[in-house]
Amino acid sequence: MKKITLYIAAALTLTAGGCKKFLEVTPKGKVLPTTVTDYEMFMNDLLLADAGYIITEFATDDLLLNDEFARNNSRSSKTYLWQKETMLITDVDADWNRMYSNIFYCNLVLDKIDGATEGTAEDKARLKAEAKIHRAWYYFHLANIYGKEYTPATAGTDLGAPLLLIPDLEAKTSRATVQAMYDQVLKDLNDAINTASLPEKGRNFVHPGKAAATALLARVQLYMGHYAEAKTAAEKALTYNATLLDHNTFVFANPAKPYNGVTNRPSAENHPENLFTRNNGQTNSFTRFMISPELLGIMGEKDLRFVFNFTRIPPSAATPAGAFPDYLRGAVNFSIGVPEMMLIKAEVLARNNEKDGAVALLNTIRQKRFKPGEYTPLSAATADEALQLVLRERRLELLYKGVRLFDLKRLNADPRFRKDLSRQHNGQTYSLPAGSPNYLMEIAPKTIQINPAILPNIRN
Repeated sequence: MKKITLYIAAALTLTAGGCKKFLEVTPKGKVLPTTVTDYEMFMNDLLLADAGYIITEFATDDLLLNDEFARNNSRSSKTYLWQKETMLITDVDADWNRMYSNIFYCNLVLDKIDGATEGTAEDKARLKAEAKIHRAWYYFHLANIYGKEYTPATAGTDLGAPLLLIPDLEAKTSRATVQAMYDQVLKDLNDAINTASLPEKGRNFVHPGKAAATALLARVQLYMGHYAEAKTAAEKALTYNATLLDHNTFVFANPAKPYNGVTNRPSAENHPENLFTRNNGQTNSFTRFMISPELLGIMGEKDLRFVFNFTRIPPSAATPAGAFPDYLRGAVNFSIGVPEMMLIKAEVLARNNEKDGAVALLNTIRQKRFKPGEYTPLSAATADEALQLVLRERRLELLYKGVRLFDLKRLNADPRFRKDLSRQHNGQTYSLPAGSPNYLMEIAPKTIQINPAILPNIRN
């Protein structure tokens, strides 16, 4: 997607660290954008619809790597084994860089568009709202990738990630607190939702509307433990879209060769369940792994979420079959969708002792995830049992959507759900105890070398 060249830079060339103190750019041109149309071109960039991260998936309990991959000394394999150091001093953190690159463009639009010519006040307000929604997405996920789970008592001192609100690439930056990051995310989302010229649904998947902002707000409030507010936002989001896709409509292009693809399964950017579309540009780093044995035991092989995402048939005769079913290669969808809103509402209902309403929502989803003859409705005798079912279903429905590690972190704060993780590799046991500092992703040593004000995460 073409970008207007700026007086600072036409495009960011980000390596870990930055332009002296934070980001590194390669200046290309001296043309200053002046019109609203010029600035809108930044908001037309397809990269703004990218989730921006994927590394957290390797630290979860949902996948299994074979010993050959786990020993390849990549950042992914080191993260999978929960090692203290996952990057070399020369390594680039693609997740960090991609997100801050997009934040830069959002900040540029927010800082400069009021002085642009030719557009209407409504157009300017709409573009500012879109920029705030995108920025909120990245800052919420940066806070959860590099910072601790939101805890009211400590969020004001727990470190998150740098919080840049102006397009100043040479600003001396340090890590903001988790509280400051969440406060800014809430402000950005509420500002966007209250923008009169922002449509309910964006013009396309790159341009979020009020539905996207409201869905993200529901996610944010859930992770803050603001359950009433999360439920309110989730219910509002469902007024914009309540479509559930029936997985019974999926068909393998060639059942004997499942790697050839699934027909009738929409792409991430065209998925009818989406409220806030987020594809993932790092799909190529998220291939050839197996479902974890524990997750397989929970999911079972009749669930259509298993049938169309995993296989015991190797991709070729030259490739040995794995010990457990392989994940079928394909683009992952990190979007926020209708099922997540239903699950948020169900979780809040269960926490409020409304077990029947919670389980009814789960069954509505599950009817679309099993063949009719293999579907069995769930039931719960108590609210606590209903909550357990909700969290189980959340794990299955939001599989490989970028939230499992965040869920583990927030649920570890509750003694009922604390979980110590462990893996076997080459005869050695690796572990990630509940509450371990290794739940926080390593900040690239190169970033810290360039800007020592960015303090590292202390891992063990």
